[in-house]
Amino acid sequence: MLEFVATEDLKTAAQFTFNNMKPYYEMYAVDWDVEDVYQATKNLKNFDILCKEQHIGVVRLSFEEGRCQLRDIQIAATYQNKGYGAHVIAKVVDMARQQGVKFIDLKVFQLSPAFKLYSRIGFAVDREDDRFYYMSLRV
Repeated sequence: MLEFVATEDLKTAAQFTFNNMKPYYEMYAVDWDVEDVYQATKNLKNFDILCKEQHIGVVRLSFEEGRCQLRDIQIAATYQNKGYGAHVIAKVVDMARQQGVKFIDLKVFQLSPAFKLYSRIGFAVDREDDRFYYMSLRV
């Protein structure tokens, strides 16, 4: 159903992320533009998310200190709330297991609806600050 393909156009992926995240940047007064997103993500493992050969989003990962860092999942608005995020996370879990890591870590804006998805899948809140929940999942 879903396929991850290495992102070839990191600038377009950054624009996609910026467009999706703009409401949160405004809400939390994060002064980022597309170039900031590009700089923050260019050295990560970037994948386009395809469904039936249609681009529906991006996912970004890093592997550090024996853990998988789920840095970003962005799903196009027309595909949100249809189960794609859960499928993406299942694929990330498989990738983490293939890399031999035992935990996936992430941070999510506290007001993001993705928090409910992560909780439902089994991610636990390890700590929080004024904007984020820092969560992990044992795989």
